Amino acid sequence: MQEKVITPPRGLLRLFMRAPVFFARLGFAGWEGIVGLRWMLITTTGRHSGKKRFAMVDVQYYEKETDTYFIEAGFGSHSDWYRNIQAHPIFKAQVGRRSFQATARLLPPEKAGEIVLEYARQHKVYIWIVLHIVGADPKQQLRELAEKGVFLAVQPVKLGED
Repeated sequence: MQEKVITPPRGLLRLFMRAPVFFARLGFAGWEGIVGLRWMLITTTGRHSGKKRFAMVDVQYYEKETDTYFIEAGFGSHSDWYRNIQAHPIFKAQVGRRSFQATARLLPPEKAGEIVLEYARQHKVYIWIVLHIVGADPKQQLRELAEKGVFLAVQPVKLGED
């Protein structure tokens, strides 16, 4: 199945989309909860530079029983943070005030489809705005986007266990 490639924004739009990273790093993580959203600040190690790199992603669903956060790589397998995770599988994640070392695994398309459809039902206006910002057609079926997208399950690393 061909992955849909969405070009990352440039200029002022890129600056606008990076603002949540800036505010989270200043200690203002979790404010998005006021409008019913949940974001994850991901800190990876650059695959080439070895430097810390930061990205903010939507938490589409949180499964409390397994302590698993479900997220999407908005720019697919071309997302720098996703490629950094492939090179360095353990990374830092922060959701609100909670910060932890984590790993991620790729979700099968059917599970991704279920998650994105439920998220879209709960956040219709937000989804419509985000799809417009990244240049996707909001009228396109969300299940098709989910099947072609890159969705991950992120879980805290259990330190001291083999």
